[in-house]
Amino acid sequence: VVYEEAPVVEAPVYTETVAPVVEEVPVVEEAPVIEEVPVVEEAPVIEEVPVVEEAPVIEEVPVVEETPVIEEVPVVEETPVIEEVPVVEETPIDEEVVDPNAALNESIRQAALGLVGTTDGMQCTEVAALALQQAGVDAISLWPDEFAGAYGYYTDTPQAGNLVYYDNGGRGVDHIAVYIGDGQAVHGNYSINGDSYTVVASVEVSEGGVPQYIQVNP
Repeated sequence: VVYEEAPVVEAPVYTETVAPVVEEVPVVEEAPVIEEVPVVEEAPVIEEVPVVEEAPVIEEVPVVEETPVIEEVPVVEETPVIEEVPVVEETPIDEEVVDPNAALNESIRQAALGLVGTTDGMQCTEVAALALQQAGVDAISLWPDEFAGAYGYYTDTPQAGNLVYYDNGGRGVDHIAVYIGDGQAVHGNYSINGDSYTVVASVEVSEGGVPQYIQVNP
């Protein structure tokens, strides 16, 4: 607090009775007591912070990929490939192809084999005629070149049981045998060391000529 200095006041001079000069003590006015005003610190201006409403937490929804709509394709059953079976015309029973000579040929073949070794010394024509007789054919011994005309016919499809004729230039050297299959035949009058035998040997006879097959008639 600042106090002002009181002004000096001079007292008036009296000529009369000189009284002792009493210096008038100046009345000092008591300075008013100034109550110290407390310094109020100015409250800081607090800017009002706008209340921000807390945004609600949005749970992230997983994106579900939309399943594409698959159009159901109708199942087409594959038509089985049916191989066309060629139509085989059934042969009528009365026209069924059956070798009418099969049974006879087999009988002749078996008869000829049974003569091997039991008709040694017999001529080839005698062995052939005997094989036919045992198979049920009414036959007699002829010249080799006469068997086809008397008992059958020449064929280009030889079968076991056929007769085999060998033409080598005329009577006396011709030959007849019985074919038994697999390139073999039963030969009568087969000369071995000057003796005559009935044997099974190759259908090919050296110096006998080309074999000619005879199918015997039933």
